[in-house]
Amino acid sequence: MFAQEKIAAYPAIPAMAVQPHRLLVLLLVSCVLLCSPTLYAAETGAIEASNAQVIEADPGPGFLLDGQFSITLSPAAKEALENGIPLVFESQVQLVRAHRWLWDAVKVELKLTRQIQYHAISRSYVVKDINADTQRNFRRLADAMDAVGMLEDLLLTDGQPLEDGADYKVRLRGSLDIESLPTPVRLIAYVSSAWDMNSEWHVWSLDR
Repeated sequence: MFAQEKIAAYPAIPAMAVQPHRLLVLLLVSCVLLCSPTLYAAETGAIEASNAQVIEADPGPGFLLDGQFSITLSPAAKEALENGIPLVFESQVQLVRAHRWLWDAVKVELKLTRQIQYHAISRSYVVKDINADTQRNFRRLADAMDAVGMLEDLLLTDGQPLEDGADYKVRLRGSLDIESLPTPVRLIAYVSSAWDMNSEWHVWSLDR
């Protein structure tokens, strides 16, 4: 199970917290990728939320969210990953108090950050949970991407009481963090649709 933290308590993550020699290797790989036509390809990737549900914690009080993001890498993102460039994905979850005549109020907001990187020597994909500082290794890219998009036993309410009779909604979306890419690739990502991987908000009512 991956850990989660409230956004208010979440520390800033450096764009590329790596040792100098690894940073040099990544920059060299980035420069090689700049010459690849795939990096500029117009074909896009996709992130979609599926099978998301909220249940009451047992033992309570509180609510837990389970769900899955289906992540399809664009050819450009996949080529970068296979050449050693780490990709960082963020999952954002909100518990919202809906109002009929006023703006909705966000009561709880969580952010989960996962990084996937390919290691050519071991021929494995490493998925890191940035929040919990843990990692898992996978042989298959599909399995690794499933782990990146997995939401399991995510605590939405930490025993906080909800208003009786109020309408609450859960919102969920995922995205590729292009700010974490090495500078040469990031500059291309700003203008190429191949790197625009952001899901729409997936919204449903919280049943109590």
